[in-house]
Amino acid sequence: MRSGQTDKAILKQIGLPRATYYRWIERESEGALTDEVITPIRTRLPAMPLEEVAVCQYARAHAHTGYKKLTWLMVDENVAFLGPNQVYEVLRKHDAISQRGAWSAALLNRPPEPQRPDERWHVDIMYLQVDARWCYLVDILDAYSRYLVHWTLNLTMTADTITLAVQTALDQLRDREAGGNGITQSLRMQSERMQSERMQSELTLPEIVHDNGSQFVSAEWRRLVAGAAIKDIATKVAHPQSNGRLERLHRSHREEGLIDADLSSYYSAQEALAIWGRFYNQRRPHAALQYLCPADYYRGDPAARLQERAAKLERARQLRQAYWEANGNLKRGAPGLRS
Repeated sequence: MRSGQTDKAILKQIGLPRATYYRWIERESEGALTDEVITPIRTRLPAMPLEEVAVCQYARAHAHTGYKKLTWLMVDENVAFLGPNQVYEVLRKHDAISQRGAWSAALLNRPPEPQRPDERWHVDIMYLQVDARWCYLVDILDAYSRYLVHWTLNLTMTADTITLAVQTALDQLRDREAGGNGITQSLRMQSERMQSERMQSELTLPEIVHDNGSQFVSAEWRRLVAGAAIKDIATKVAHPQSNGRLERLHRSHREEGLIDADLSSYYSAQEALAIWGRFYNQRRPHAALQYLCPADYYRGDPAARLQERAAKLERARQLRQAYWEANGNLKRGAPGLRS
């Protein structure tokens, strides 16, 4: 030893047993001296029995909804306050997971994402069979919030049908920007500032994205585009993915909103679409919106809604921990627990 002391003396000074020291020497010769890293096991608090019942009942009532959307629907409607993984575990335990076919989207060169509501709208037509005949559903979707701005169910799909639907949506937008019902205080203040700055000028209107249907090359459509001074954007030919947000909405129509709807008459179909449209805008969680609904992003406060959800989950976690502590399945104050 460089200190001139024996191994025994040094080990005695540092309080290390000789057996431990020589065991380390042996492990070093075998290349096994690296410390073993032990990862603590974090125990997940299981759902309470009443929570399991609530989750299963809600899942049965929403049979075509995935477990992640179910999670946030239940939080927002004060049914159960569990995380997505916990909801999945409950549904798997009771064999109640909704089975949906997998799909893959093609890679696209998309334009820059819109940064505000009503910056870009998507317009498209969906065929809908009503009372043994075809009707034509015109949807207008806000690209930023996925909000269904306007829809019409039509017996024809002529150019004036599309033009009238878009013109109606633009008129409704002007009413909202002018301070109509449903606009938030911040948007009203913004509208007042814009009016004072631009006085007689028109409000900025959304650009319109659509496919290459004959309705969008007609004289009626060209007159609307020129008269309203809107930006007209046609998608790639034979490339429906370019209008993918509306294609996804139409898939939701078929797989969720209208799957059990009464389409036996034009008026019953209109009523079903109105009910589904309100649910889609006001209540249906959207994966692209952090599982908030379109209305939260269109004229709401998404940050406040996310904070509200987090507070609900934390309160429920505390109640869940108290429940299992009281039932003897959890030591009070045990570390490393999560909801």
